[in-house]
Amino acid sequence: MRDTNRKTSLGLGAGMALLLPLLLASCEKSNAPAQAGHGDHAKAAAKKAWHCPMHPQILKDHEDTCPLCGMDLVEFEPGAAASGKGATDSAQGTSSSPKSAGSEVQVDPAVLQKIGVRTAMVEAGVVGREIRAEAEGVADEAAEVSVSSRTMGYLETVAAVRSGDRVKAGQILANLNSPELTAAQGDWLAARRSGDSLGERAAGERLATLGFPASSLANLTRTATVQRTIPLTSPASGWLKARAAVRGQAVMAGAELFRIVEGNGVLLEARLPVAEAALLKGGDAAELTGAGLATALVAKVVAVLPQVERTSRSATVRLTLAKGGEIRIGALYQARFQAKATTGFVVPQDAVLRSGRREVVFLDLGNGRFRPVEIKTGTTSGGKTLVLEGVEAGDEVVVSAQFLLDGESRLQAALDQMMAGAESAPAGHGSHK
Repeated sequence: MRDTNRKTSLGLGAGMALLLPLLLASCEKSNAPAQAGHGDHAKAAAKKAWHCPMHPQILKDHEDTCPLCGMDLVEFEPGAAASGKGATDSAQGTSSSPKSAGSEVQVDPAVLQKIGVRTAMVEAGVVGREIRAEAEGVADEAAEVSVSSRTMGYLETVAAVRSGDRVKAGQILANLNSPELTAAQGDWLAARRSGDSLGERAAGERLATLGFPASSLANLTRTATVQRTIPLTSPASGWLKARAAVRGQAVMAGAELFRIVEGNGVLLEARLPVAEAALLKGGDAAELTGAGLATALVAKVVAVLPQVERTSRSATVRLTLAKGGEIRIGALYQARFQAKATTGFVVPQDAVLRSGRREVVFLDLGNGRFRPVEIKTGTTSGGKTLVLEGVEAGDEVVVSAQFLLDGESRLQAALDQMMAGAESAPAGHGSHK
């Protein structure tokens, strides 16, 4: 039964042996004379070891089971490891990097191809913290314009425009008949005919105060005939938000008849946690996507409002479109911000191994050799991580299979430590004898 279990364990551990053959030949033939006097126990310890194929950090110098998974430990002989250890040791001996995070490992090129190790070059780039939020289209209060009557009268005609319709600047919305305006026109004409320049000027100012348009004044000057109605026109191009005018309606001075929203008249408001909103400032760019948008639009932050919503503890960030595009009031969009962009060396996010206490990448040294290097990272955004310390431009880092390399590096370090203990063991045994 134990033989069967051992075969099963060896089968499970074959993957590890195939993927990451270590060059563990620490007991080379050239060292054999020096080891001759160390005794049988030292020889056995130097030549045999047992490890768990599923948990390579479990390493013992005798047969046992893995305390983590219960599998039988697999026996192997360091002296039977793949050739090339000397090259690895040489590389380690010449490496002067103070940031090494473990033992260098070497993998056969055929194995590299099988496990699909991918690498990427360290390069200079810009990384900013990415913030995503849902943004809602809201009416821009600053874009609204009121069309009202400045004098009493009644509406003889009203244009066939409805809420939501587009209007153009100068478009006639209604025609107002006002006895007060009729009398003011007569006063202006009388002063003009009599040559009373002061009276003409005073009458002209009164007409302007009552809302007499410049186009109507030009017509009055040309024809010298009082106009019974004056047009009420749209002061801006945009869309009609509200209509409170009907044909034949009597109006009072100051009564609002139409409300126009100039331009598109839409802003965006996104709610963000206070900590994230604090990273944004006016002018920061945001990418806008959502239903109804054929392509992503570019927006910019107008303001981060000072109020904090008590229930959600969130702050409102107000945005506007930076250039062409159309958004709708009440529609929801996805806004993606890049906050506090930083320039430096960047690596793919997947290349970084994080243990909680440190961060490591594996450098590709060529010829199947890899070395773990401890790094210090900054912001991560868009699949890229900013590296503050540990690598330089032109370094090549492993993007896939790092966990296998990391496990093999830890195993190599443990074996080196065990071999060092085995070499020092004979002195102790001799003094005991």
